[in-house]
Amino acid sequence: MRKTSKMNFRRRDPAFSIAHFSTGPGGWVMLGLLSVLASSTSAVHAADTVELVLQLETSLTSDSNPFRFYEQTAKPTQPDQGDQGQGEQSGQPGVADDKKFRNRDSITGTDVRAGAIIPILSDRTRLILTGSLGNRHYKNYKELDHHLLAGDATLQWAAGQIINGQITAGKEDRLFQYINGSLTDKDISHQKRASANVNFKLTDEWSLNASLDRAGLNYDLPLNQLYNFDERGRQLSGRYYSPTGSSVEIGTRLSETNFPDRNEQDIADLDKAYKESEVFLDAEWRYSSKSVTSAHLGVIKRKYDVLTERDTNLSNILLRGTYHYSPKLRLDLQLWDRPFTIVDRTVVYVLSKALRFDAQWKYSDKSQMNFSTLFQNSDNVLVPRLATLADGTSRKEKLIRVGLGGAYEFERGFRLVLDSFYEKVQRESDGINLKQAVIKLGLEYTYENLPGSNSRMGLKRYQHSLSASDSLR
Repeated sequence: MRKTSKMNFRRRDPAFSIAHFSTGPGGWVMLGLLSVLASSTSAVHAADTVELVLQLETSLTSDSNPFRFYEQTAKPTQPDQGDQGQGEQSGQPGVADDKKFRNRDSITGTDVRAGAIIPILSDRTRLILTGSLGNRHYKNYKELDHHLLAGDATLQWAAGQIINGQITAGKEDRLFQYINGSLTDKDISHQKRASANVNFKLTDEWSLNASLDRAGLNYDLPLNQLYNFDERGRQLSGRYYSPTGSSVEIGTRLSETNFPDRNEQDIADLDKAYKESEVFLDAEWRYSSKSVTSAHLGVIKRKYDVLTERDTNLSNILLRGTYHYSPKLRLDLQLWDRPFTIVDRTVVYVLSKALRFDAQWKYSDKSQMNFSTLFQNSDNVLVPRLATLADGTSRKEKLIRVGLGGAYEFERGFRLVLDSFYEKVQRESDGINLKQAVIKLGLEYTYENLPGSNSRMGLKRYQHSLSASDSLR
């Protein structure tokens, strides 16, 4: 099951060329980044503060279940005229449930990523530009061949020692994340995001933070466009810092989410908008130089625009512990209880409770490995009109996911990369399983003019790791 949550969203031409991508707006962004990298090095040496990164990657991926079919499915049924398209997203197989879509496939990929950190007035006021372009070519399901595009711009600023903040804008185009074999058509999702926040340092211990943000998601396929949304949010919080480095933050967040492309039946099933207000507490406890524990405890009050009988209170809880066992080994444990949304017209939202463990082992200066395991219980709150279970309220699922990754730097800047996961989902109502195994082998080259620039720019987020933990607020 893949998320399209606001709170937090795969894979033709093997002869990749920059010129091929320069025809679109994203291509000009990437060309601009590359021109910075190719500009006179004398200017870089003169300033000695501009950070530049260029990263190239070619990869081969094997996917055992690209459309994420369940192992056993019910006999296909023909939907009524009034519910055309329901079968494609309802979690029940329709006419697209065909053996030809159940085969393993291999995907070749090529990516170019680049970034720059440009000080403007000082090291505390700087512009960070990052971007990624790529393509994916499927051996069997050639209709899924597609290009990937992502870019972000962040302005970090400071006015004296009291006020600082940042302004961020970004976008990302990716292949639709398939859920349960109920959709086999190609679709591309287009994400946009922007935010601005300002932090007032009242004293050495106390600060006040205010932020505004906006996010949007749009799909190309008409069938999925009822999930196009626009979200606007605002947040206000106060934080206390202890002398030991621990902190406590209390605040509130308000947001409005609209779904502009829903028709009357969609609105009757899922509504056209809702508002959320969250009161939260964030805490971070630095027990020692080796261990850090953090928590986000929030209660969300959701109010629907039309279907007011669905108004509800939701938990938003994240607990995390990090332990640096040694300079080479880091251990992370996460537990969460939070809601998210999926592209399934029978599901209003999903309540997820999970435990995740991650281990990162730096064997040497040239090699490292990572391991992760996830146990998740999901409760799919169903649309009453479309629910098929006897209780007519929810559908429960259990997920187990194991990830393994590694990298070996055989020459300066050149790395061999392994990334993989195995996932099993079981529906409690009928015991039907969904299984998927994905393994990716890649060759990566990274140029950075200052050590650590790649990490400081966060280019790794464009790789969408299969085995490493997702970033959670």
